[in-house]
Amino acid sequence: MAAEIIWTWRACTAGGDILSGTMVAETAAEVSRRLRGEGRFVLSVEEGMAGGAAAELDMEAIRRQELVRRVGRSEAIAFCQQLSIMLETGVPMDEALRSMREGCGRREYGIVLDAIHHDVCSGGRLSDAVSRWPGVFPRIVVSLLRASEVSGTTAQMLDRAGRYLSGERKVLRQVRGALAYPLIMMATALGLSCFLVLFVLPRFTMVFAGREASLPFMTKLLLGLSEGVFAHWPVILPALVAVGAGWLAACRHPRFRAMLDHVKLALPVVGPIVRGLHLARAARTMSTLLRGGVHVLDVIRIGREVTTNAAWERLWDRIDTGVRDGRLLSHGIAGSKLVPTTVASMIASGEKSGRLPEVMEKIAEFAEDDLEQRIKTATSLIEPVMVIGMGILVGGVAISLLLPIFQMSQVVGG
Repeated sequence: MAAEIIWTWRACTAGGDILSGTMVAETAAEVSRRLRGEGRFVLSVEEGMAGGAAAELDMEAIRRQELVRRVGRSEAIAFCQQLSIMLETGVPMDEALRSMREGCGRREYGIVLDAIHHDVCSGGRLSDAVSRWPGVFPRIVVSLLRASEVSGTTAQMLDRAGRYLSGERKVLRQVRGALAYPLIMMATALGLSCFLVLFVLPRFTMVFAGREASLPFMTKLLLGLSEGVFAHWPVILPALVAVGAGWLAACRHPRFRAMLDHVKLALPVVGPIVRGLHLARAARTMSTLLRGGVHVLDVIRIGREVTTNAAWERLWDRIDTGVRDGRLLSHGIAGSKLVPTTVASMIASGEKSGRLPEVMEKIAEFAEDDLEQRIKTATSLIEPVMVIGMGILVGGVAISLLLPIFQMSQVVGG
């Protein structure tokens, strides 16, 4: 997919006024399409900006990037839901945005609301004002707003966007909650074991050596490990840092990331959860956008953007190529291992009957319910395994420390 760049445009309004400005888009054709959608006659579209303006935009982009890091998804959901309710009850757009700004408690979110309110009151569209904050509002919100501005259903689209973002957050929290428990248990077990080996075991070394007792194999192994760590820590510590930095660098490489994504899908317990997560997200995204009247090519593009799995990215690319060649969307999905056969058949039936948005809604509900059940099942399986593993690891280290002491006590007592 092409990267988004800055375009400078000039256009003529219906009244004969010449306007100019900048727009962030992937191609000049997309800029022209947006301008024509606003009822403007395109005069020119050129890539890039003047030096001073470009430098100013770069500084603004840096400030925005630092700001949006402190604005979470909860604010985007609240924005869509609150603005939808106020517009639905007849409150004018500028008054609704001003009211939201006055009731905002967070400074960072207030700055975002101020910018949106200023852009809208200056004559801009809400979708363009929101699109200036891609770190706060996902692309799906911008697409729904652009579609709603043509049909005059902004309030309904905002409500739909809010429900989509809320549902996505719920699913992600379920997955993160399922993964948090085993990770916490594993970190606790490793932390306790390292504490015993590195800080408790050395205190017993002199006792064991003074008695010259015949130590068990596990105790000798742990003693050797402890002495080796303390003797070579100037080498071990930089090596661990280098391994961590290398891992982070490798994760940014497309081929390595694709390999990790393939491993995630192939794992026995994690794999079904990952497949269910991406299927639920794809179905919910398509359902929301298609119901909002977004063009199918834009739906595919946004669907590819919201995925984080390389295999799903390739599937979206295949679907996009097929649709552009005049084939049905279901043709690109058929035969994919990522989508169950029954789901692919439902999509094909929805296309033939002209009810694809409704079908995708049903698929999304089914996929989310199935994902929730899989998470519960995986959690019930992982909990006893992690408890047993933690007991074996920590208990083994503790026994290795205490067993020689028991042996020496028996010798002294005898």
